[in-house]
Amino acid sequence: MWINYKFSTIIPHYFHTISTRQIIDYELVFYYNNLCMKEEVKIWDNLLDEISKDVSSVSFDLWFKNLEPISLDFGKLILVCSSDKQKELLKSPDYKKYFTNSIKKLNNPLVTECVVINKNEKESYIKDNKSIELESSKEDSIEENVPYKFNENYTFDNFVVGNSNNIAKAAAFAVAQNPGKSHNPLFIYGGVGLGKTHILHAIGNYVTSHNPSANIIYTTTEQFVNNYVYSITHNKNNEQNFKFREKYRKADILMLDDVQFLSGKDSSQEAIFHTFNDLYQANKQIVLTSDRHPRELNFLEERLRSRFQSGLNVDISSPDLETRIAIIQKKAFQQNFNFSKSIVYFIAENITSNIREIEGALKKVIFYCQLNNKDCADDLSIVREALKDDIDISSHILTMDSITDAVCSYYNITKEEIKGGKKSKNIALPRQVAIYLILELLSLPQMTVSDYFGGRDHSTIIYARDKISTSLETDNLLKKQVKDIRNIIQKN
Repeated sequence: MWINYKFSTIIPHYFHTISTRQIIDYELVFYYNNLCMKEEVKIWDNLLDEISKDVSSVSFDLWFKNLEPISLDFGKLILVCSSDKQKELLKSPDYKKYFTNSIKKLNNPLVTECVVINKNEKESYIKDNKSIELESSKEDSIEENVPYKFNENYTFDNFVVGNSNNIAKAAAFAVAQNPGKSHNPLFIYGGVGLGKTHILHAIGNYVTSHNPSANIIYTTTEQFVNNYVYSITHNKNNEQNFKFREKYRKADILMLDDVQFLSGKDSSQEAIFHTFNDLYQANKQIVLTSDRHPRELNFLEERLRSRFQSGLNVDISSPDLETRIAIIQKKAFQQNFNFSKSIVYFIAENITSNIREIEGALKKVIFYCQLNNKDCADDLSIVREALKDDIDISSHILTMDSITDAVCSYYNITKEEIKGGKKSKNIALPRQVAIYLILELLSLPQMTVSDYFGGRDHSTIIYARDKISTSLETDNLLKKQVKDIRNIIQKN
């Protein structure tokens, strides 16, 4: 029996508007809104721990530490600040992102958003025992379907294609040309900032231009969940349930971004499952994105994972060097700013993780060039200064000498000793550590390393590398020593 003493006191108050099935689906909501005393304090303490890792100690103490959690309101953690200035600051994108990032890291299904109010609003909130007019309430409500405005800069024409994304682009284009007839569902997975959202908007822009009457719904998983919460908690005579079903199940194309955020949201998984089935059986197109392959979404119900895998699953990986060069050239052209070939190559070689970081790097470079009254990015010193926080400059001067110097400094021996013929333990271990780090950090032939260490046999170099590698698995002292030396190398 799913009813227990915790819920028995509140269920009668909701029976007149919410069905038994809805209570089962959303007992979690009732739990934290009615019975979980001071849960908001525990959650806020955990969020504060995460925020403190991302901001400076001064900013943390000044803007975050003194916030007071007073309520969990259907996923919204209400925080009270001391002034209007603090409220406005924390509402800005630069600070709001810290709340969002900490919520994602915490991954607690009870909280989906932090809302900051001031002291006067706190009094109103407590007096009325309900939420004040929160800015996000309109976003969570289920509005009538209106044509979604896709980003006009995200098209197939300006999507830079390379080995890392060509299959995903081709599959998405086929879907845009024949929605519901090929690759249904289409599941695109890959890391942050690699172009998944660009592809979704490109599909939307293409279909809209060729079939303006098509009912296309693009939404984040978070927004889908918020809509579902609203349909349950604000239901009257099944009106909101009907609106929810009509909104999502009447779509010709449903594009759902970041489905990994369904973690811990069992009821929402149920809603997506039934929505998926209805659309699929009606031959409507479904496109989903995630940061990993559906088989790795272990928190999803098996039946939902199975449906996600039933179509075409394609990945987008980090762009290779040639693709990064092409991306930089394309973005520079869009920014109407000239970059010399050497600068393009320098950025492509050093910003390797994702496209968003490349875009951010270009904006910094352009800004620094303009500060120096330059209309072309061709000065490496300016570029290095602009990207000093994005590029590990030490990696550009990393050599066998610099690594060996760090090892010698740590073990208090000379370079002559480490490269010489002594085999005593106090010399042999540092030598092996140096060989191991050189082979791991530098792309050098083993023969080159052999020559550097006095012409030692090739087998000696291999033995040193393998010995340290194996010892690191069990020797905690050696593990600490190698970690300390790495830190020295990074700081030099």
